[in-house]
Amino acid sequence: MKGQSRESLRVAVAAGGTGGHIMPALALAEALRNIGHPVETDFICGNRPVEREIYAQAGVSPRTFPVGAITARGAVGRAWQAVGLAYSFVRSLLMMRRYDVVVGMGGYITGPVLSAASMCRVPIVLHDSNTVLGRVNRLMAPKARMIACGMPLIDAPEEVDPARIVETGTPVRLSISKGDRAEAAATMYLQPDAFTLFICGGSQGAEKPNALAAEALGRLAHLWPRNRPLQVIWATGPRNVETVRAALQKQPIRGRLFIAPTIERMDHAYAMADLVISRAGGSTLAEIMMCGLPSIIFPLPHAVGRHQHHNARVLERHNAAVILDETKISGEDLARQIIGLALNPERLTAMGASARRLACPDAARDLARIVVETATSAPPAA
Repeated sequence: MKGQSRESLRVAVAAGGTGGHIMPALALAEALRNIGHPVETDFICGNRPVEREIYAQAGVSPRTFPVGAITARGAVGRAWQAVGLAYSFVRSLLMMRRYDVVVGMGGYITGPVLSAASMCRVPIVLHDSNTVLGRVNRLMAPKARMIACGMPLIDAPEEVDPARIVETGTPVRLSISKGDRAEAAATMYLQPDAFTLFICGGSQGAEKPNALAAEALGRLAHLWPRNRPLQVIWATGPRNVETVRAALQKQPIRGRLFIAPTIERMDHAYAMADLVISRAGGSTLAEIMMCGLPSIIFPLPHAVGRHQHHNARVLERHNAAVILDETKISGEDLARQIIGLALNPERLTAMGASARRLACPDAARDLARIVVETATSAPPAA
């Protein structure tokens, strides 16, 4: 059978674009190392700086293809992007026969890689963290041996046998929920016993929620109880850190702040957090659920298929999160939501417990098993 002619299985994991695709891919690789079968894993991504930085922080050297480096605006931009896609496809064709299985975790890079795998008859496994399949995953779904979902899938492709769709949850690194609050406080120069907001814009940042949060902190300077310390951990996104700092200079901020473009030790941030404010990407929500944290969620208004709205509704239906529409509220509205939750510890505790019940702690292991089984099984009859 395929994959049993060598001692080790060879797995290609295509994941790029944002941390929402890459972090689950890294968690999958961690599980593959502990699956009980020798596995060699190669990562494939685009060549955008944010992608290279995320992999570098994890100590991984991926194979990089020129996809996503140029924004497709205007005829010249689209032409260069087409060249990058074509080059990536040809290079993928030359690589594919060395692999027993290819895993698509999302991002534009998966398009040429998975297309090449299909042409070379290398089995494909897809993972999507969201309730709505991304563009490439929806296109490649009929070619995939298995489709693993991070959340209950909405509008599954009709041409795909439901038996090939399984809800595993989204892989999360084991260390995420193991942070120590006292150690985190010392590292970030924060107070271990202060109420801590963690504002997380994701690897791409969140411009409007960042602006609302800055205004809300100014309002909290007047609304927050004087006898209760408040502090903030803020991952602004690489493009927004200076904008956030400038906005905060205009506000009468109380308490300590830890502000960074990205946070390398997310286990520290989650260990400190009493309340999270974030977007609704599937990977981020998986981490919040794994850590059992209450959250205020701002779904990205124009996300493909409104998938962030659907993601957020999963938590809201179980009373694990509050959803806010960034186009309809003010900073003061956000401040009142924050203080209303902070002064209701019973509700915060209940929200966190609900979030934890929604978590899939075995997602990485379950996806790793699917990958190995796909690599070692005979192809289905034509």
